[in-house]
Amino acid sequence: MARYGLDLGRKNKFDAKRKRLFIVLFLCFCILLGAASTLLLWSSLNYDFNNIFGDENIESTRPVQNELTEAPTYEGRAVFLLAVTSDDKDAVRFINLISVDLLEKTIRVVPVDASKMVTDGYHTLSTALLKQSREFFITEAEKVLFTEIDRYVIITETSYKSIFNVFGNVDVFLDEEIAYDTEDMFLELKRGKNTLTPEKAYKYMKYVSTTYSGLTASEKNADVIVAAFSAFYTFENNENSEAIFTKIINYCETDISIVDFINVKDKTGSIIPNSTKEKLKVYVAATVTGGDLYAVEGTTNEE
Repeated sequence: MARYGLDLGRKNKFDAKRKRLFIVLFLCFCILLGAASTLLLWSSLNYDFNNIFGDENIESTRPVQNELTEAPTYEGRAVFLLAVTSDDKDAVRFINLISVDLLEKTIRVVPVDASKMVTDGYHTLSTALLKQSREFFITEAEKVLFTEIDRYVIITETSYKSIFNVFGNVDVFLDEEIAYDTEDMFLELKRGKNTLTPEKAYKYMKYVSTTYSGLTASEKNADVIVAAFSAFYTFENNENSEAIFTKIINYCETDISIVDFINVKDKTGSIIPNSTKEKLKVYVAATVTGGDLYAVEGTTNEE
């Protein structure tokens, strides 16, 4: 039977087929055009897509790597006087000078003979410390020790123990074997390396101060001070140094204020080694007999 009129269904199918063919051809054209453009671009970059960022961008990243901020270099020297007295402040146990050289990044601990006479002819350094004003003591100490003293720290033997309780253990090398046993105290240490707990550090200080005197006592105490610097003058502790300073300052008679400490924190922190492969440059120096304290060389606290 003949069909008359418009076949709308067939026409719609024909139009849909044409649209699909057109879309496919258009996509193929876009792909070919994109491939040709990519080849032309790659050719202009010498077939290296790394060049797409250009030389300027590559160069601009180099200063970021090379322009790392370097630690500032500090210069300057300071001398601190450290004295340990008995709890009743009737006797001086030790006197040491601690000299700091920022340029050399070196700490020297110098033993001082507490029995040395001062210039007035009546007092020793010990009696000047115990019986006279701090101003008189420091002035006379500067004269007989041939150096300017910037700050002083005076602690009792009980405070000595309290300060080590803040710090912790230290390693000390001894040139003698100690077997000390009295009604008041027992202490046993071997010759060579010993780890001193705060309690043992206190007992060793008591042993030295009762067994030795004058310069010899100060020399042995200087070994402990060097060990303390080596153990605790570290990057980690420097990050918390204000908190540590606040704790230990309560055990000291000193003219060092918290403002003084904050002002020199970065400078004194500059001598701390940057890695565990380096060692802090701290040692017991020779006794001052005249001239420049900083010209005196000494030995490190090692086996």
